[in-house]
Amino acid sequence: MKTNKFLPILILLIITLISTSGCHKSSSEDDENDAITVMQQKILGHWNLVKFIEETRVGNQPPEIINNDPQNIYFEFFSNGKVKTNAEGEEEYSYEVKANNTMILWQKEQQILELTQNKFTFSNTATEGNTTYKQTYFLTR
Repeated sequence: MKTNKFLPILILLIITLISTSGCHKSSSEDDENDAITVMQQKILGHWNLVKFIEETRVGNQPPEIINNDPQNIYFEFFSNGKVKTNAEGEEEYSYEVKANNTMILWQKEQQILELTQNKFTFSNTATEGNTTYKQTYFLTR
C-alpha cells in the first residue's frame, strides 16, 4: 500500500521538475548576443556610400566641416567578418560588430548611428592634442 501512495507523489515531483527546468530567464548577456546577431545580419551585403562628412575641431573653436560627395564608392560586408571597399582602392578589411551599437573597422571603433534595411550610418572620432577629428559615413542600399 505504501508504494501506491508514493507513486503519484513521485510522478507529480518529476512533472514539476521538468516544467520548471525549461523556464529560465534570459540573461543580459544572451540579450546582448541576440542584438549583436541581429545587427550583423542587417549589415551584411552591398552598400553604397552616398555621403561622407569630415569634421575637424581645434579646441573650443567651431568645427571645420567638409561634406564630401562620393561617387561610386561601395562597401560589401560578408558573414566571415570581412568587408570589401573601393574607398581607397580595392581593399578588404576585417570588421567586428560589438555591443552598444559599435563596430570595429580599420582597427577603429565606429559608432553605429543608424541601421535599417536601407540605411547604415556610422562614425568615428579621434583626438590628437587639442584637435578632434570626426568622420561620418552614410550608406544606402
